[in-house]
This record gives sequence, structure tokens and C-alpha cells, in this order.
Amino acid sequence: MTRLIVIITGVATMCSCNPVEIPTRTMPQVGSPSSFSEVGGVIEPPIRWWQAFDDPVLDAQVDAALSSNLNLSQAWSRLAQAAATARITGASLLPEVNLTSSAARNRGDSSSGITYSSSWAVGFGLSWEIDLWRKIANQTEAAVLAALASRQDVDHTALLLTGTVTDTWFTIREQAELIKVIEEQIFLSEKLLQAVEYRYANGLTDALQVYQQRQQLEGVRIQLPPARSQLETSMNALNVLQGNPPEAFDLALIETSLPELPPLPVLGSPANLVSARPDLRAARDRLAAADHEVAAAVANMLPTISFSLGYDFLSSSFASPFNSGMASVGGSLLQPLFDGDRRGAEVVRRRAIVQERLDAFSEAFLKALQEVEDALDRERNQIELLAEIAAQIKLAERQLQAARTSYTDGVAEYLDVISAVQTQQSLQRQQVSAHKQLLAYRASLYRALGGTWMHELTPPPVDAELEHQAGTSLEEENEA
Repeated sequence: MTRLIVIITGVATMCSCNPVEIPTRTMPQVGSPSSFSEVGGVIEPPIRWWQAFDDPVLDAQVDAALSSNLNLSQAWSRLAQAAATARITGASLLPEVNLTSSAARNRGDSSSGITYSSSWAVGFGLSWEIDLWRKIANQTEAAVLAALASRQDVDHTALLLTGTVTDTWFTIREQAELIKVIEEQIFLSEKLLQAVEYRYANGLTDALQVYQQRQQLEGVRIQLPPARSQLETSMNALNVLQGNPPEAFDLALIETSLPELPPLPVLGSPANLVSARPDLRAARDRLAAADHEVAAAVANMLPTISFSLGYDFLSSSFASPFNSGMASVGGSLLQPLFDGDRRGAEVVRRRAIVQERLDAFSEAFLKALQEVEDALDRERNQIELLAEIAAQIKLAERQLQAARTSYTDGVAEYLDVISAVQTQQSLQRQQVSAHKQLLAYRASLYRALGGTWMHELTPPPVDAELEHQAGTSLEEENEA
């Protein structure tokens, strides 16, 4: 019997062939520029890109989110599911062996009277579909590639998470700095109000100027509630990103000034995005999985050979030893003849999926190029905007000094002073927001360039156990 199994296995192994050649594709199948529009810097960005901003508190916030974010935890669970699915699919490559047992008590009637008999059986059965056309092997390979794509989804989720946390943290620091600027402007406006009220009390001006200055002061104070609201809601969002309920944040940890823009990093070649961006790696793996699904669909149209083996140990009662046995060997051949072209339509559907995913990969690559270029363009123009704002602030300071001098000399109206103050204060607030936006554009550039730091991430304990139970074949395939 063992010899028969070895012979059948050997023949199946020698005869197994792939009905469809799995193509080796050159990715992407769209035009790729030789370089980005910007030359790029000479400094390599840190592996964990947010560390380029040299903010230890930001580093701590990102680490907390990576360890506790619930969306990332869900991605790990989906990976465990995909790894288990790959193991389930691959199990069909091996024979299935089952242990069986049965017991029966029989009653019979005869001329001599009623008789009773017992029977007891213990046996095993083996069934095996010989993967002659690599249908199961291709389905397994597709499932493994889908699991690899799921791991890339984890990396992409982590990459997006770091960007969201960084942007949220910069918003918090922006609003903290904005509140500080507004409070300084309120202090200055109150000083101006005191000066106008003093002049009014001494008959040097009229009540209109007092009302005008009070209106200017309230115009600054009205800026505080929106800034505080944005600060508080951003802190709530940061807590949720870290898997915590919204709660008060230690304001002492927030610096009231935004960091400087780091030097422009090395951009590399646009073609490197295919290996650097997890979303592109996931699209590539899913395309490869679709190719194997086509081969499996074609193999499903070809003959299927199944083999079975069984042996039962028999006894007349539970207490008696097994004194007899019965063996069985069987095989079957299935050749589809007519199924309403169901299998043929499945092949067409699978090939259409391949084309869809090929186009999806090309589109994702073009969007990746666009994200890098958009970030570079926005950063370049934002730097120009900040330079213009700085120049206007200097002019506004001179305008305010000239307006106050002219008003003191009785040459100009106090409304000119108010106009100069409002212009200066508006530009100061605009400068804070523009600086934050510049940092956000740089963060989007880092994210668009991708990276490999996500490979170091480890799943939460529950998901790690699930992935371990699913087997190590996925990890071995990933290393290969």
C-alpha cells in the first residue's frame, strides 16, 4: 500500500505542470521621468522621517500612536486573517487523513428466536486531490501574495498614521503659538486703549477715537476662541489617534513656537517609489496574485484526479480485540464536459481582474509621482509666501510707527493708527499659519517618498499570536 502511494505521488509530481505561464512583468507600464522637478538636497532623511523635525515630544506622540492606534490594530488583524487564509488554501496540497470509529448493536429475528450482535470499528481514511495542473498550488500562491499585500497594507496604514499624527501635532503647536501671539496683540491693544483714554480724559481727543480703539481691541480678542477651540479639538484628535479617550493635554509639553524647516532631503529616482511605497508594493503583490488566479481558473477546466485510501479494524464488541480488518483503495477522474461555460467565463473574469489591477498599479504610480511633485511645488511656493509675509510685516511696522508719529503731531487721524495696527497683527497671525502649512507640506513630501522603517513594526500580542498560529510560511515567502 505504501508503495502504491509513493508511485502515485511521484507520477503526480512529475506530471504537474502549469497550464498558464505566469508572466514576469516590468513595472510600472507607464512612462516614468528620470528625475523629479527639484534636484533635491544632499542630506539623507532619517529612517523615521518625522525625526527630521528634531522634536522629542513629536517622536513620543508618534511612537504612542504606532503602539496603540486602533485602525493600525485592525490592519494587523486583517493580516492575521490573510495569513490564515493562505495556510488554509495551502493545506489542500497535502492529503487529508481522518480517524473514524463506530459502534453498533443489532437485533435480528430467526426461527430460533431473537438474536443480538455487536460490532465495533476503528479506522482511518486518507483522501487526496492530486494537483496535476497546479490549480491548488496557484491558488495557494495567490493567497500568499494576498497576505503579503495585506502586510503592505499594514505598512501603508502606519505611514499614513505617522503623517496624521505629525500634522495634528503641528496644528497643536500652531494654535499654541497663535494664542501666544494673540495674547501679545491684546496686551498691545490694551496699552493703546489706555493711551487714548488718557488723552480723552485730558480733553486731547474725542470719544470716537476711544470707541475706535475699543473696537480694534475686541477685534483681536475675538480671535482667541477659535484658536482655543482648534487647539482643544486637535488635542482630542491626537488622543483618539493614540487609542485613548479625549482628555486634557499637558500644555507645558507644547512649545509655543514651531520648528524650523529641515533641509530638503535626497529625493532619489522616481522609479524607487515602487519599492519605497507600501501602497505600490501592495498593488504589485495583488497583481501577481491575480496572475496565479488566472492559472488556477484555467486548471479548473482540466481533468481532476482524486485518490482515497482507508482501513478499518473490526471487532464484535468493545471488550473484544480487533480480530479482522477491511481495506479500501479508490480513485476518481473528473473531466468537465458541459457547465454552461461557467469555468470559461471564470477565466475571462480573472483575466479582466489582471488588467484592472495592472491599470490600478499604473494609476497608483502616477499618483505617487504627483504627490511628490505637488509637495515640492507647494513647499517652494509656500517659502515664497513666507518671504513676502515677512517683508510685509517689516513694512507694517514702519507704517505703524509713521502713523503714530503723525497722529501725535496732529497730522493724521487715529483711524490711520488703527488701520496700521490691524494690518500688522493680521500679518503676524498669517505668518504663524503659513509656517505651519510649510511644515505640513514637508511632512507630505516625506510620506510621499515612502520608506522601509515600517518593516520593523511588530503586531500587538493578540494579532502576533494569531499570525503565529497561521504559520511561518508567509514570513519565509516575504524574506525570499
